[in-house]
Amino acid sequence: MPVDDRDAEARRALTARPRGDDARTTGTAADPVDPAGRSAGSTDGSSGGSTERATDGSSHGSTSGSTDGEVGGWAGRVMGVLRVATHVVGVNALVLLGTLAGLVVLGLLPALVAGGRLLARLADGHPSDHLWHDFWSAYRSGWRRTNLLGAPVWPVGALLSVDAAVVRFVDGPLAAVLAAGVLALGAWFCVALLTLVAVARRYDETLPRTWRFAALFPLLSPGTSLAVLVVVAACTVSVLALPVLAPLVGIALPLLAGGWLVDRRLGALDARGA
Repeated sequence: MPVDDRDAEARRALTARPRGDDARTTGTAADPVDPAGRSAGSTDGSSGGSTERATDGSSHGSTSGSTDGEVGGWAGRVMGVLRVATHVVGVNALVLLGTLAGLVVLGLLPALVAGGRLLARLADGHPSDHLWHDFWSAYRSGWRRTNLLGAPVWPVGALLSVDAAVVRFVDGPLAAVLAAGVLALGAWFCVALLTLVAVARRYDETLPRTWRFAALFPLLSPGTSLAVLVVVAACTVSVLALPVLAPLVGIALPLLAGGWLVDRRLGALDARGA
């Protein structure tokens, strides 16, 4: 039977193949070879090592970069408390300066509204980095409007002062009735004033609507009004116990806490009406 020459050439090629190639060929089932000639084991080792090094380096860099600018733990908390305390003391001093700059009568309401604006930013977690500039900018821009809004404050405050003076000279059951009336009127006046300050910096309504809302707020929101009175009473007792607190936080602290309570209620009313 004739033999094809091509078969003979194929047999010679097979028998001439080196043993190293045989070993490589027989090892492909357990250790496959990629087109570049690298085995799976060598690829895994090299790529795994480089991947781990890259991952470690990148994670270390990102971690160190994210923590370099932050102070964590108790030191961060202490710094946060000191920052808030400094902010409150600074706003209190600015409110006093603003009140004196307007000769009290024309400076109290603009100073309260400007200071309340800065304290509201502090309560929201975005304190001002330029207290002096931001305070006086708000003070000047809202001076006329806030004085118009605060016009009824002075006659009501004068009436309260007269009633409190009269109670001292009255005896018997009438004195108790007058004292209760003065106390109730003073509580209403305190809540209405804090509401007026919050409304003046949040909304741009007409004078009659703003006055009406501030006057009715203690009756329409008794829970918030009670919380505001508790905060104001606590601040008053603290100042009476430690008079040194009066020039430091005597105005800013009740303005911060009471304003935050009123802001929460106004935000809930806005969301309900939206």
